[in-house]
Amino acid sequence: MEATESDRPSERFESDCLEHFAALVESVGVKRFSAAMNLSTRQVNRILNGAQPNPIERLIKSLQSAEVEVGDRTLDFLCGEMGGHFVRAINDDDAMLNAVKECAEAIAAISDGKVDEADRREIREAISALESVLSASGRRREG
Repeated sequence: MEATESDRPSERFESDCLEHFAALVESVGVKRFSAAMNLSTRQVNRILNGAQPNPIERLIKSLQSAEVEVGDRTLDFLCGEMGGHFVRAINDDDAMLNAVKECAEAIAAISDGKVDEADRREIREAISALESVLSASGRRREG
């Protein structure tokens, strides 16, 4: 059986990014979306038609191009802006060891009784590590 164009990973990725961008636009309409993004409706339509770069595709590629830790921090920032936080999926053994390490670092960070921005980052990393353990154990139960 011959592979179709949509079976190629890069084209599937581009298609998925376009689908997500289109869903964002359709959720509020082109005029409202373009106004919120400080773009013209023509620019938004050009993105939808593939004549201009898709910002979702560019964001993902920029995250993939960076060091993992920097990309993770950026994703965590984006998730935080939307009311959540980013948790990287890791295997069971690594998740457990990482959770112990991150929790120890968080406890050490707040042991002076003061919580600054660096301490907040340590606490968020510990919470994410614990959530990875929960996620790994959930995958184990489902499997």
